[in-house]
Amino acid sequence: MQSSSTLLKRSVKKILLGGSLLLAASALLAPVAQAGDYPHPYQQHRSMTDGSAWWRPEVIGGAPHIIIDLSEQRAYFYKGGQLAGITPISTGVAGNRTPTGSFRVSEKEVYHRSNLYGHYVDRAGYVRMSSVDVRRDKRPAGTVFRGASMDFFMRINGAVSMHAGKVTGRPESHGCIRLPWHMAKIFYENAPMGTKVTVRN
Repeated sequence: MQSSSTLLKRSVKKILLGGSLLLAASALLAPVAQAGDYPHPYQQHRSMTDGSAWWRPEVIGGAPHIIIDLSEQRAYFYKGGQLAGITPISTGVAGNRTPTGSFRVSEKEVYHRSNLYGHYVDRAGYVRMSSVDVRRDKRPAGTVFRGASMDFFMRINGAVSMHAGKVTGRPESHGCIRLPWHMAKIFYENAPMGTKVTVRN
């Protein structure tokens, strides 16, 4: 028969082990909560394998020109008049439509976050309120605002930019032009400041 002190020691060990496992699980889940801006893993998109996005690295030289087609929900990248790549996109929904016209890339940033849209997260990084607009949604007590990820950010017109994000092939955004992460990276690397961007219906 076990002594009460032995039973007590085993109980304490189980409690400590359980607590350690709980902390470890929290540490693993927090980044998942923090990375909720994209489907997980956020770098993956069906266009990587279904042929709806492609890039021709052999097309070199010539002035870059990006054409955004709102009706097709596709973006075309030209170099010197030659088509170098194509990708599905998601643009602005009704009430926040992506403006048409001729623009230029006026700002670039690899890792950018929105200052208007995102999530309210607790101190551990868990999302407590998702898809918020700071102008409209009140911040719950004990949370902080975490702006939505906008990797490979390229500003073209005021608050409107091209960047990596959730792409469904239909309008989804507040006016920005979202590209699958892998294509946003390629477009970013091949579009210097001043690149012409044409947005058409």
